[in-house]
Amino acid sequence: MSTRLHLKQTTSLVLNPVVHTFLELLPLNRLEFMDRIQNEVDSNPMLEVEDPFSKDAETSARDDETNLLEQKLNKADDSFVSHYEENGFLKPDPDRIDKNRAIELFSAEKEDLADHLMGQARTEFSLEELRIARHIIFNLNSDGYLDLLIESAASALNTTPEAIEEIRRRITGFDPQGSAARSLSECLLAQVPENPDNTKLRRLIHSHLDDLARSRYEEIMKQLEVDRKELNRLIERLRRLNPRPASRFEHDDIEYAEVDLLLIKDEHGYQVRYIEEGMPRLLISSYYQEMLEKPLDRKTRSYLKDRQRNATLFIDGLELRKKMIVRIAEFLVTQQKDFLDFGPKWKKPLTMKEVAQALNYNESTISRAVKNKFMASDRGLISLRSFFSYGIKGEFGFKHSVETVREKIQRIIESEPHAHPLSDQLIAEQLNRLGIHISRRTVRNYREELNLSNSSKRREEYKLKGE
Repeated sequence: MSTRLHLKQTTSLVLNPVVHTFLELLPLNRLEFMDRIQNEVDSNPMLEVEDPFSKDAETSARDDETNLLEQKLNKADDSFVSHYEENGFLKPDPDRIDKNRAIELFSAEKEDLADHLMGQARTEFSLEELRIARHIIFNLNSDGYLDLLIESAASALNTTPEAIEEIRRRITGFDPQGSAARSLSECLLAQVPENPDNTKLRRLIHSHLDDLARSRYEEIMKQLEVDRKELNRLIERLRRLNPRPASRFEHDDIEYAEVDLLLIKDEHGYQVRYIEEGMPRLLISSYYQEMLEKPLDRKTRSYLKDRQRNATLFIDGLELRKKMIVRIAEFLVTQQKDFLDFGPKWKKPLTMKEVAQALNYNESTISRAVKNKFMASDRGLISLRSFFSYGIKGEFGFKHSVETVREKIQRIIESEPHAHPLSDQLIAEQLNRLGIHISRRTVRNYREELNLSNSSKRREEYKLKGE
């Protein structure tokens, strides 16, 4: 065996270290971004957070642009407060509690369906019955129905299925009525008392829910011996019932959007500003920089040099991220000015690919930059992703936004003859005559997104309403 030396030429893509750091930071929202900054500061001794009360920071702050958020707050008329301040009614309280903490302290504890039902069960059942009731109540699904097999529960509780069924039936009469029901019809029937006035409504629920779902109104009127007007009244009463007993106890946690940008409209148009309030300013540690100028052993010097390089790359990556997000936001605002002025109907077709080509970026970079990014404006919070809209091809290369096409479909259906509702194919033909090239399948998809029935169901609905 002999040893040989071979030369081989290859090409590979190597990312600039600053760009690599920047690409990692780009998709993070404001909260994640600040966590990443804090983690980097904790792990790299060369990074320091600037002291906001230092002389250097004060000088730097004076040189910065006036804080736009503070400017807006200062515009508020506080003259109504001055009279009370002068008379000593309003005095700063040194022991005042934080308002967010106060909300936590005085907010009522949220009650769920199980707690609500157990409170009633304790006054209704004996100790043995309460043991069974507890098993039923804590096995209800998210809608308030009981999916548990009665036989399995009887075996687990060492009792009879009949005993469990009796307890379950009594729970369906608790508030909210219909809890622990086994089916939709049972849940709705529990909310309608048995009396002569409710006979037809109970028959409708018991035997004709499937017919209602399939719009078989003629069959229902024949079986219940009612006319269209009376059937319409029964359906209105049915709609007032609650098919999901647990819905009243749903407490979704509020998701807060972290705002990165501020959109201001003035006499010159729209201005985009990056919100730096609350964002830490990073510096290279002067202490360790001075240490590098002193004699050090090779291992310590190598470590500090490496940390210094990483700190510089990280700070450069932060600045690059900021400039990228602002540049993309400014372009989106310029392109979708009508959307900001007049609403979603005026949104132009605009894709990430088109933005990437215009700004000379990669499409994946645009996607990263707009992910989880929000802009505060006079109209509320605007997601950067909401500026994008796919278009439907029209004549002469013109594109129509999806929002515009949906609105046109809705208008066509609203103005259609009730005796002969338009099929998806006829709607597509009308849109094509208007210069919007669209298929029947796409019309169907947009119609379903608008929660509009197909032509046959709309015909039955019009008949039921006597139109």
